[in-house]
Amino acid sequence: MELPLMAVKPEAPAEGVGAVDRALAILFAFQPGDSVLTLAELARRTGFYKSTLLRLIASLERARMLVRQGQEARWRLGPALIGLGLQAEHGLAPLREMVPAVLRRLAADTGESASFYVREGEFRLCLFREEGHHPVRDHLLPGSLLPLDRGAAAHVLRGAGLSVSIGERDPELAAIAAPVRGTGGVLLGALCLSGTATRFGDKVRREALAAALEREAVQLSRQLGG
Repeated sequence: MELPLMAVKPEAPAEGVGAVDRALAILFAFQPGDSVLTLAELARRTGFYKSTLLRLIASLERARMLVRQGQEARWRLGPALIGLGLQAEHGLAPLREMVPAVLRRLAADTGESASFYVREGEFRLCLFREEGHHPVRDHLLPGSLLPLDRGAAAHVLRGAGLSVSIGERDPELAAIAAPVRGTGGVLLGALCLSGTATRFGDKVRREALAAALEREAVQLSRQLGG
């Protein structure tokens, strides 16, 4: 059994251009696993009137950020977003070269799911993920956004050191996170192990997981110039 963790859609900022905020809300309505969304589903997820959606979608289509599928009122994310994503990914090249191998090693050695989070405003973004092998575990996809006010990785991204969270975000889940730093001690992200509260509740196992995680975080920080 897997315990699903839902991606969180960013809230609209208090200040900004309303039309831009609404257009972004349409793009953020697509969640991991969505290939196409209908007009009705977009209306349900965004809370916008269909007439408003159609006007905004027309602009997004012109910018190639949305592509209509056939003659039906169904859309998928467009190629312009791929180009933007590749540009954003270029800045993450050092992390992409090093972090996935660390996550694979942690997941293989501990059996727990390993993740790497970065801060995105008042949220934390799961940048990389390696699932553990336990049949009961938390399930999360790379690209998911989670709140920054609770959870071990959230505490690290807000300035804490090695952090443990048991049942804080979900009573059935637990996590341990450690900071990863780059040149000049700049915080680059949070390396995290997560699993069930039952497994992490055992003190001996929790301390062993924390030690393994901290070793990897220190080594990764050194490789990244920290």
